[in-house]
Amino acid sequence: MKIPIGVANSISKNFDYDPNDTFHYARNEGFDLVQIYISSALLQQSHWITRLEKEVADGMTVVFHAEGDLNDAFFKTPYYQQLREFVRRDSRPHYILHFDENVQVDRLVDVVEKIVPNDEIVYLENYFRHPGAAAAEKNIKKFMALFTLVLADQRKILPVLDIPRFFHVNLQWSTSEALNWVFQLMNFFSLRNIPVLLHLVDYDDPQQRRHQFCPVGEGYIPYADFFRFIRKTDPLISGIILEYEDKLNPLKSRQNIVRMMT
Repeated sequence: MKIPIGVANSISKNFDYDPNDTFHYARNEGFDLVQIYISSALLQQSHWITRLEKEVADGMTVVFHAEGDLNDAFFKTPYYQQLREFVRRDSRPHYILHFDENVQVDRLVDVVEKIVPNDEIVYLENYFRHPGAAAAEKNIKKFMALFTLVLADQRKILPVLDIPRFFHVNLQWSTSEALNWVFQLMNFFSLRNIPVLLHLVDYDDPQQRRHQFCPVGEGYIPYADFFRFIRKTDPLISGIILEYEDKLNPLKSRQNIVRMMT
């Protein structure tokens, strides 16, 4: 199976994260997706909107990543009002938010069902703020509970799994424990026919410092096992976003992913 692979505009760090530079790179290198982090500053700039509209018209899939967490406070900010006005340009208004583990599940359900507008889709990304295995396990169970409790026919939220986060040293899981949780989540969404968007990078060390970036499949994260699982179970995956801060690691990562997928 072919999974669309793309890059985040973090690869344009040396160009002040300019989406135009990211679009140019993605188009020239044959990537399928572009993820743009919609910062407050970027919302004030209009020079890249024309390029965005052209890329979408030419078939490029674009994913928007907002700055914020899924909670009541986010939807009361001036930033959200600006973001909403911006994403409504898209035929499928959407944005990625981080999961807020500090909010009770029933309140998160209310936020999704009563506050998220009916014409918007929130891609909800796993995020761990508290250290330790017990806190991480509680976080994931709450994450799954939210997707279980939200009215299925609304489908206002879709999952984003940031795979490296499961293997960060702060969570204090062994590699096998972290991998098991990843498999459980992939199965959880697959059984419910919910497509998953993946965020991938790799590192030389569990501290996951940015200067330790390396191509996917060449670091300490067990991507060979992960993609073996993908080959066997064939879950619904809407795409892979490579969140590097350079333009070389994505190229080698794509090569390695294709190899591990065959």
